[in-house]
Amino acid sequence: MKRMFMNSARCALAAAVVFSGLAALPVQAAQALTCSVTPNTIPITFSYHGAQLKITGRSADPDDLIVTITSEPVDTALKYKEKVGGLVWMKKGTLEFKGAPRIYMLHSTAALDRILGAVEREQHLLGYDALRGHIRIEDSTGSPADEKWFDEYLKFKKEEKVYDLQEGTVVRQHGEEGNTYQVEVAWPYQAPPGTYTVAVVAARDGKVVDRASANFEIKSVGVTAALSKMAFNQPGLYGIMAVVFALLAGLAVGAIFKKGGGSH
Repeated sequence: MKRMFMNSARCALAAAVVFSGLAALPVQAAQALTCSVTPNTIPITFSYHGAQLKITGRSADPDDLIVTITSEPVDTALKYKEKVGGLVWMKKGTLEFKGAPRIYMLHSTAALDRILGAVEREQHLLGYDALRGHIRIEDSTGSPADEKWFDEYLKFKKEEKVYDLQEGTVVRQHGEEGNTYQVEVAWPYQAPPGTYTVAVVAARDGKVVDRASANFEIKSVGVTAALSKMAFNQPGLYGIMAVVFALLAGLAVGAIFKKGGGSH
């Protein structure tokens, strides 16, 4: 009986040692979310007509991802028209859209409503419905305007190609060295110069669990930068030069057509 008790005690001790050794082993942490954007500087030249952005990074295996490109929110004033007498369109006034980003682009690994609930999307400003609740619209008297104007504003921004939402476009790859993602974005030439933020949100079980971000810059260079500076600091001189350039361009086009039409 004594020997049996000692054997049991030794087994229990060995099990405790093994358990403590297992407990001491580090638990593999989920892969941290990262984000990078290429190129990180886009020059505006005379031949500039937008660019192609490539956003890449690493993420944890089970997470869905939402990638946004936004600018700092600004207050934007837009004139609007309405039909008078049901026949003629006339300018009726000005609306101010407060706290609206100049650009808003979103890409995701799946449908937004499958990744996050409405409350989470609203909290993290993800999707057009979240923007609807965030942007304040006021008329010229400062009173809240009809909600229908958000739909018109959204339509206008989509036509300018500065607002875009594409679900299921983030591509993921699983490899031995970890999980990576990437998405390519056609950057619109209509977006003004400035610094823009790429933000990536990782979601799991309907909750945001991680985030990462990177910045890139759009800036005028060379003659384009000089003309932009002149337009701001010396608008009179800029106007004269614009007229001269237009006249020279007209003369050049006229010369081309005259040369082409002289062979009758």
